[in-house]
Amino acid sequence: MSWPLVKLSDCCEVVGGATPKREVPEYWDSPDVPWITPKDVSDLACPTLEDAPEYISEAGFKSCSTSMLPKGSVLVTSRAPIGNIAIAGRDLCTNQGFKSLIPGESVDGLYLYYCMKHSSQRLQALGNGATFKEVSKKIVEEFEIPLPPLSEQKRIASILDKADAIRRKRQQAIQLADDFLRAVFLDMFGDPGANPKGFNEAVLGELTTGKTNNGLFRKNDEYGGSVPVAWVGELFRGNKISFSEGANRIDPTVKEIDAYGLKYGDLLFCRSSLKLEGIGFNNVYLDDDDNALFECHLIRMSPCLEKVNPVFLNYQLRMPSIRARIFQQAKTSTMTTIDQAGLSRIKVFVPPLDLQEEFERRLVKVESFYSHLYKNKSLDELAFSSISQKAFSGQL
Repeated sequence: MSWPLVKLSDCCEVVGGATPKREVPEYWDSPDVPWITPKDVSDLACPTLEDAPEYISEAGFKSCSTSMLPKGSVLVTSRAPIGNIAIAGRDLCTNQGFKSLIPGESVDGLYLYYCMKHSSQRLQALGNGATFKEVSKKIVEEFEIPLPPLSEQKRIASILDKADAIRRKRQQAIQLADDFLRAVFLDMFGDPGANPKGFNEAVLGELTTGKTNNGLFRKNDEYGGSVPVAWVGELFRGNKISFSEGANRIDPTVKEIDAYGLKYGDLLFCRSSLKLEGIGFNNVYLDDDDNALFECHLIRMSPCLEKVNPVFLNYQLRMPSIRARIFQQAKTSTMTTIDQAGLSRIKVFVPPLDLQEEFERRLVKVESFYSHLYKNKSLDELAFSSISQKAFSGQL
């Protein structure tokens, strides 16, 4: 059965936020009122935001049109970006980047959270604006959600929360593996930003070759075939490029293979991103069959294997101090971008090759664990998506 659709304004109070004047110190130098911005809910490990990284004073709160949201309110970002969702773990207020929801008596807060998460793409599609998209209070108030009886909402929310907990635990395991590898790297080499062991240094352009800085471009309806094409999403799955089952594939021409074919050790970088943290993010191709290509949103740089181990270099480029150097080379307008020239200027350290290879051996020992985690994470996400679809269409 399908549930009745109800406007958010009929079951919730929609509340905006505001920012006190930054130039008035007394509005900020105080622990009075927790105050959050969209970035504070962008990468939460769980549904609930327990505290705010920034506070405003009582005077600052009264000076602007922000509103106090009670614990349990559902926080909905309305711009930069639209549709990030969290539950307020305490009374707090927000800046103007939110149109948050105070649930009425007919709405379970946890159900509302998962429903808005499920509906975020639909909400994003309603955004307006030239520089960046935004949804108005009126749009959010008119936004419709399926609303079964309260007891059914609680049942659905409980099922989704259990499924989501599995996803969260998998992500925590991935984070622990990341922390372990980072500790191994720091123990062997130290922080590359400080280079405490005095290793030789070089810029990336001295360690890599290759002229191509833009990859294959085909329209969506031109994909289909047997050879995988790396795109931005493939960069964020583990410590080497492993193509997902849903990866784009083509039957390339000889010319495309010559221009965009990947070889062992090739590093790929994200060349443009709406978020600064995505710019220049990298991963390495380690297959020997030369049976893959890369698409136009990526930059390819091929390490000189006599100078540097590609697994070591790939990992070093992900260290926070080197990421900071990459950010400095980025260019920002509507979208943040980086080019091959900018990447070539990134300074890294170059330990003896035998040490680099020892790090690769240690990384390989945990790589099978990584692969297992990422494979099951993808399965968890597919399962959660399927359950959500059934839940909000009345089929669960």
